[in-house]
Amino acid sequence: MGRHTLPAAADDRQPARTHTHPAVDPAPLTPDTQQSRPRGRRSALGPAAARSTFVEHPKPARTVRMQPRPAPVASSAGSAVLSRTATLRAERAVDPRHIRRSANAKRAAILLAPAIAVTSSLTLALPANADTLPADTRSGTTTAQAAQTFTVAHDVQVPVVSTDGMTTTTTIVSYPTLDLRFGVTTAQAQSALSAALSAGGDRATIVQTALQYMGDPYVEGGASHEGIDCSGLTMVAYQAVGIQLVHYVPTQDAAATTIPESEALPGDLVVYDDEDHVGLYLGQGLVLQAPHPGEVVDIVPMYSAAHHFARVLPAGS
Repeated sequence: MGRHTLPAAADDRQPARTHTHPAVDPAPLTPDTQQSRPRGRRSALGPAAARSTFVEHPKPARTVRMQPRPAPVASSAGSAVLSRTATLRAERAVDPRHIRRSANAKRAAILLAPAIAVTSSLTLALPANADTLPADTRSGTTTAQAAQTFTVAHDVQVPVVSTDGMTTTTTIVSYPTLDLRFGVTTAQAQSALSAALSAGGDRATIVQTALQYMGDPYVEGGASHEGIDCSGLTMVAYQAVGIQLVHYVPTQDAAATTIPESEALPGDLVVYDDEDHVGLYLGQGLVLQAPHPGEVVDIVPMYSAAHHFARVLPAGS
């Protein structure tokens, strides 16, 4: 048994003291009273008083209040964990670099908006001599679409007249195919070619060389039967008479001398005023040219777009 079950004896080892605590009954403790006796601090009156006295602590008990935990945010699938995308979006929202990049992007969008609006309102205008028909629709007959016509003439025979001062000779030159655009008829082409080739000399050689590329496809930067462009056609035509032209429209125009239309002869250059296109003059208001991507070398009426004539051959040729 514990020591607290023994009867308390008087403790005469300590002198009597006066204090503010209430009087303590020195009566002995019984087992029943021991179970109900609250235990407290040791009394200043001695061991006997400490075993039978409960001293209340003067400091009030501390109260701890527990805050409820906020409920987790559930996703659409019912999960309590945020998705990775939502987490990254939240992190970027407070990232100074992301905020700075967003601000720069907004400023750039504001600056570029007028330019984009102007660009979107622009339309691509084909040249006046542009043909919108696909190549596989050419069937050898006159066809019309959007006021643009072309004719493919087969086995065209062109009479070429030559004279040596005493004898006049007429030679028939046959061309397997002539691509004629915008209402040019076979009779008109035969007349212009006959006059150009009958003149002889360098001009006839230039025209004859260019006619060899009739029907070849347009390829930008090309200068062969695999593909040729406008300045490539004039370049190879003049190479036949020993004149080297640069494969570039502005440079060819700069190397030539501008002449009035009334003085133009077959083999002279016909140049757009904006230096964007060049062709060979055939005479009688016709031009031999390599038009644009998707088309072939053809014969068309004189350009309706602003143009001028330029002469490369020496005077008197």
